[in-house]
Amino acid sequence: MRAFVVLIFTLSFGFCSSEPGKNPNRNPYSLETLLFLEEVLLDVWENPSAKEDAMSRLRYVCRTKDTDDGYLCYMWGLLEFQRGNYNESYTGFRKALDKSPNDTLYKNMMRISAEKSGNLSDLKSHSYDGEVLSTLSELEIGCREGKTQLYPKFQFLISRGVFTKESLKRGSFVNCFQTLESNEQIALLKEVRNANVSYKERLLADQMKTDPFTKIWDTSGYHRGDSGKEMVGATASAVTANVAVGSQTGVSFGTGPNRSQTLITEAWKKVKLASNSGNEGQAKEALKQFLSEVQVTKRKGKAEAMMAEALQRAAKLLIEQDPQYVKIRSLAKEL
Repeated sequence: MRAFVVLIFTLSFGFCSSEPGKNPNRNPYSLETLLFLEEVLLDVWENPSAKEDAMSRLRYVCRTKDTDDGYLCYMWGLLEFQRGNYNESYTGFRKALDKSPNDTLYKNMMRISAEKSGNLSDLKSHSYDGEVLSTLSELEIGCREGKTQLYPKFQFLISRGVFTKESLKRGSFVNCFQTLESNEQIALLKEVRNANVSYKERLLADQMKTDPFTKIWDTSGYHRGDSGKEMVGATASAVTANVAVGSQTGVSFGTGPNRSQTLITEAWKKVKLASNSGNEGQAKEALKQFLSEVQVTKRKGKAEAMMAEALQRAAKLLIEQDPQYVKIRSLAKEL
């Protein structure tokens, strides 16, 4: 269990015992929130006598003081799930999703906990997406138990854009799909719409969403696994963390970094290009633009200021020590 605590701790920066206040505009990954969460996690996993009190505090904060993001409700649901309290975990995930309806992680965990706790009927009545999620679980159970009469569930999910022809041929439901009558398979395949979802891009979008630096920096290159030479400055078609579920078409993604990300990332890209060409004059102008964007970002909020300061320090270290910037080493003093 200690590994689980350490994992969460690495996402935070320290700890305080005060509960986060109610503020819908507050960053859900703020220092205050993460510090409160660390205390709860340490008590749950390493202080048996305080475990139930810690869970009670987390449950209370979820219900009364969580931000609109629902992160603390999600953590309550996750801890209850880990303890085998599936009904409580379902409540936590449902509250998290109520606060952040488009979060794909919250949706998936609510579906899993609904299945574990016997709340699929409640999930089905929860929302448009809840009907899809509960039907998906019902189909999964039916396939696993070898039940018949699965055609209507496949048909419903196809109508909601869950399955593509490719997923029915190679996905996790392929064996179950092949148990249908041949005429049923043909009929269903005719109803499948062309795929409009890239699950690779969906994963990338979710990874970026959980990366706090995505607010100020184009992190798509990092999460794509691009090499160091290509990491700065994403292509125009890079996915952002703007993930939304459409009412009829499934998942849609933003197709480029936002303006704030673009300005600061592109400014540093110009520094890098000028360094590669050995043009110190261009590098100095680009560095001036980078620092200007850093200052603009620092004024946006406490979290943004901390991350912008980290970027500035990283830039200084790169120019001072990275061989790639040896031609503009003298510009380190500008930072």
